[in-house]
Amino acid sequence: MKQINIDKSYLILKKWWENIDLTNYEKCNLNKEIISLNQQLFRLNQKQLRIGIYGKAGVGKSSILNLLLEKHEFKTDITNGTTKDIERKEWNFKHQSLKTIELIDAPGFDFYDIKDPENIFSQINSSELILFTIAGDINRNELTQINSFIRNGKKIILVFNKIDTWKGHDLKIILKNIRLKLPQYIKKYR
Repeated sequence: MKQINIDKSYLILKKWWENIDLTNYEKCNLNKEIISLNQQLFRLNQKQLRIGIYGKAGVGKSSILNLLLEKHEFKTDITNGTTKDIERKEWNFKHQSLKTIELIDAPGFDFYDIKDPENIFSQINSSELILFTIAGDINRNELTQINSFIRNGKKIILVFNKIDTWKGHDLKIILKNIRLKLPQYIKKYR
């Protein structure tokens, strides 16, 4: 597999972006997208990747991030809704093409005590990759959230957590049902 040259990619994108001539009307209407693009270009130049985790309350989002980090950085508890606001941690690498990964933990989108759900969605949406976490069959609200990210062009990995709570036959039925509910153009892996 060919290694991606991040520096070269950054320079190509930066030059392309500098040569785009937008009218004031276009700049005004695309302001949010322009800010997002500039942030992503900055992270690409700094060799940073932003990964956000998102899902309902109680599906184990913080626990998954702690597992990735191999230490307890994100607060977890036996009750739903432990994460009340966005939390961020840097995961440092000694890899030549990537220096850090910023992990973003979000409160469950269905939790009743979220102060600014649109801001939380926006911060997760600014990630280059979203780990959308489920703990069973997908419901309508989860599917709506997934489709929102897809419409925004986001890369999503669907993480099925807590599968040890399901028996083999039940797990197969749930996985089949999830595949049927997901948009047809999503690549589905097992």
